[in-house]
Amino acid sequence: MARTVASTPALRAALGSVGLALGLVIALTGCTPAAAPEPSVSPTASASTTASPTPTPVALPACDAIYSPALVTTLEADGREPQGDVSSPGAGGWGTLDPALETLLAAIDERVSCTWILPASESGSTTSVARLDEVNRTALLDALATAGFTATPIDGGELWTIAVEEEFITYTEAHLVSATLWVGSLYTFGDAQTLTLDAAALLLP
Repeated sequence: MARTVASTPALRAALGSVGLALGLVIALTGCTPAAAPEPSVSPTASASTTASPTPTPVALPACDAIYSPALVTTLEADGREPQGDVSSPGAGGWGTLDPALETLLAAIDERVSCTWILPASESGSTTSVARLDEVNRTALLDALATAGFTATPIDGGELWTIAVEEEFITYTEAHLVSATLWVGSLYTFGDAQTLTLDAAALLLP
């Protein structure tokens, strides 16, 4: 015969306490607090890139400023006289007597050619300065090599020189070719290299 346990107030109170405790445990274990949101990370601003400024092309000199004061004093002491830029068509006055170089020089828009003469003599000189791009620079170097000039590397570029002795005239030429400029001098009965290097020193860094 089954045994029946009577429900008493004390028993009911005890069971109620147990049920309340179990409910609290279930509530606590079944409800996990939500994870705190991760702080948003602002993208790091990339370092600003500043484009390097394009170097300003050096201005071509006027004839009264193509040589240093010291060289001008030397030329004047020798009795030589400046003629200015006489490189207009038909006037001559190029810093070379080589036909191929003359053609190249005449085709360059940005150029100046400054002439000095020694009156009552056949001695004179001209220094030409011209702006170069890659096309005419390559053509110039080819023409200098073809004409038999000797190249010497120097600060700022290459110096191409030649000395010519003919029956009635002796002259020298010196052409400094940089990345962007051509400084060339012709000197009949004189040293063209002195003129070219002096003029180039005022133009090239």
